Amino acid sequence: MYQQGTSAYDGPVGLTQCPINPGDSYTYTFTANPAGTHWYHSHDKGQYPDGLRGKMIIHDPSWEKSLNVVQQLYLSMSDWYHTQMPYLIHDYLSPDNTVGDLPSPDSFLFNDTRTAPTFKFSPGKRYLLRIVNLGALACGEFHIDGHTLSVVGIDGVHVQPRNADTILICAGQRYDVVVTGKLNPLTSFNWVAKMTTDMLTHDIPGDDAVTVVGKVLYTLLGAILNTTANLLSPSWTAQVVLDDMTLKPLDGQKLLTNPTNKIDLKSNQTYYQGIGTRIKIGQEPWVEPKVPSLYTALSTGSAALNASTYGVGVDPWILKSNEIVQVYMENPQAFPHPMHLHGHEFQVVARGTGSWDGNEGALPQVPMKRDVVVIPANGYIVLRFKADNPGVWFFHCHIDLHLTGGMASTFIEAPDVLQKQQFIPAAGTGLCSKDGQCTTGNCACGQGYISASDSQSHCNTIFNVKDADYGALTNPPTSRRRAVVF
Repeated sequence: MYQQGTSAYDGPVGLTQCPINPGDSYTYTFTANPAGTHWYHSHDKGQYPDGLRGKMIIHDPSWEKSLNVVQQLYLSMSDWYHTQMPYLIHDYLSPDNTVGDLPSPDSFLFNDTRTAPTFKFSPGKRYLLRIVNLGALACGEFHIDGHTLSVVGIDGVHVQPRNADTILICAGQRYDVVVTGKLNPLTSFNWVAKMTTDMLTHDIPGDDAVTVVGKVLYTLLGAILNTTANLLSPSWTAQVVLDDMTLKPLDGQKLLTNPTNKIDLKSNQTYYQGIGTRIKIGQEPWVEPKVPSLYTALSTGSAALNASTYGVGVDPWILKSNEIVQVYMENPQAFPHPMHLHGHEFQVVARGTGSWDGNEGALPQVPMKRDVVVIPANGYIVLRFKADNPGVWFFHCHIDLHLTGGMASTFIEAPDVLQKQQFIPAAGTGLCSKDGQCTTGNCACGQGYISASDSQSHCNTIFNVKDADYGALTNPPTSRRRAVVF
């Protein structure tokens, strides 16, 4: 959701609100925009992989009519940990985890189950499949044997139709594909969804655990075709996977040129003695501030234009109203990362291995647009967007343990304009008060300007605040024990 004019209802704890404590409630009021395939989830200390998540479809009747489909199927895929997140977070953030090891998921789910749904097709009819990756870490491939996937949307962006054999959907990403039933089917077919393992470091589960194989059943003259051609098995491997950089937005938006705000970021995994392994992409790993950064932007007057007002611990970047922003990010790590920006869709103007050569002439005239993009291992991405949505927006890795470990930055967009348009909601103030947190002021809960050096010592950083070792668990155990979900 763009959350235009409703920044306070975007959801990330520490950015736009304080946490909702057990027994409390908070009402989110916003305009459902843009249309497309989306999802909702908790944004507090690694909660959503345990199940606080779901699909959210915003319909665009005229666009859907243009697709000439007879049915829409709402689908999801996700990795699944059998151990609950608070205990995984405890181990991941521990000083004993000196190399930043991530636990591997135990299995893979489709529509939150291991039981594959059956798709029922009629000859020659068109179907819109809306697929969301709700996962915490891994990507998933999707393929229907004997059928073409016509990609018509990604992350809420309508695109020019492009045919694919297999699509790759990573954590946080969404795909809309149209599938046309065969005109004269003689059999039914299999479909397959399979978790990829390129982001896993150890204890990689076998094919049976990471693969879901289902059926596409055809009805011909009232009879179900029960035989299936080319039975697919868990050992299936994709032959040709769509490159999302080839997708063009349906609105034909041209390349944004002459960026005036260039933000350079780099993934940097570091072990901090006595703290543990953390990942930063800017100055320091992100930590939850004493005051939600949106509330700081709304309550500090002209000081809101200074990055130090928010504290180095949130890695703040100030954006001016309506300027063209370029985010250049390098990833020298051996593993890819799905990077997500709140409040905007961005143009992905370049992506590759190594470092970008800065060649503007090689950029596409109409770049792909989306809001979650995968930065390759040992590679880079170049993103551009127009700062036309005043607010405070998270830019973060959608591997949820990486986010818990600090892999994020905060974009404070047009705070001077924001102060004239929006306000701190009373319900939001109530959440903070019940949690014992400040509701106004700079990162130290003070008024007005604070210097960078003072913010380093008086505001939250990984060096002066204890992590929530068990994530969002409000009553963590006093001794290490493990809770398992079967």
